Amino acid sequence: MRTISKKTVLVIFVLCSVTLFGQQTKRVLFLGNSYTYANNMPQLLADMANSTGKTLIFDINAPGGYYIAQHLTNSTSLAKIANGNWDHVILQDQSMALAYPTTFMNFMPYAVKIDSVIKVHNLCAQTMFYSTWGRKSGDTYLCSPPHCPVDTWINRTYYEMDSSITSHYKVFADSVKAGMTPVGASWRYIRQNYPSIELFQPDDSHPSLAGSYAAACCFYATLFRSDPTSITFNSGLSITDAANIRFAVKQTVYDHLADWNVGPFDDLLDTSCLVLEVDKNMNPKNWTVFPNPVTDVLTVEFFGNDPRNTLYIYTMQGVLMKEVEVEQTTTIPFDEFSSGLYILKSDGEHTVKIVKK
Repeated sequence: MRTISKKTVLVIFVLCSVTLFGQQTKRVLFLGNSYTYANNMPQLLADMANSTGKTLIFDINAPGGYYIAQHLTNSTSLAKIANGNWDHVILQDQSMALAYPTTFMNFMPYAVKIDSVIKVHNLCAQTMFYSTWGRKSGDTYLCSPPHCPVDTWINRTYYEMDSSITSHYKVFADSVKAGMTPVGASWRYIRQNYPSIELFQPDDSHPSLAGSYAAACCFYATLFRSDPTSITFNSGLSITDAANIRFAVKQTVYDHLADWNVGPFDDLLDTSCLVLEVDKNMNPKNWTVFPNPVTDVLTVEFFGNDPRNTLYIYTMQGVLMKEVEVEQTTTIPFDEFSSGLYILKSDGEHTVKIVKK
């Protein structure tokens, strides 16, 4: 009878571990308006995910011109939230709501309230804000007392509007401890570095196909926490334009996930939401890790003469981030990871929760 070597069993075990723990499916509800549904952006995201072996299950309610406040009284939106079992609920406010420094805080109470509604019905969901962009040629708005001494019309450039929208969504995200997907920041990078890519429709407001493709790439980076340059789906764009958009998103979003609150609030999730089981003791009996929390370098020391030879680093949602071949004492660079919680798993199935500052 043919025998199976110990090495073969180990390979099979590792492959099974990746299949079991490296979950690549996300359930996402989009609540927004025409910026969200233009060019069927969530479906573009689903096609991107599929091209990299991942799965997006999504639902959407995005009536034209809607504010977040209106979703609080929209029976369809509330029913979709109440259906539960979402990993993320995406919130996108009306395109001009957060564009001006004198009025954006008027919309904060609605963001706080809908976040609380989401949490009531979805124990394991994380709220995420869809941070949009400024108008292509800027805009003019009326500044009234007390923000201005008298009614004053103020002209704002695209860059001024764009900066305000991004920073104001960050205020919202920080306030409710939510993530954000900075689509506007990626658009700005594309406009500056690839000006031949037209992101706007002729109305200078809504996204073109390229604009929606960029938005979908941004959501791919924040929802799956994966490098968008691995996407092979081009959605009818030229190979060059699609590749340049993906690179721009990597530069502005994926390489700076913690800056956009992606990861730092994972520890707020209930432990029942975690994909991976974690050893109750901080360090298993046959190996130890330090320092924990870690900033730059994690040290792993095995006890005895027969240490396991591979460690696996996962996100708390079960996405395999890195495999490390180890010896008796091994150092693992952690400066490449965003702030948040990770799982360090050995071949022996022991798991340890690692806090990355």
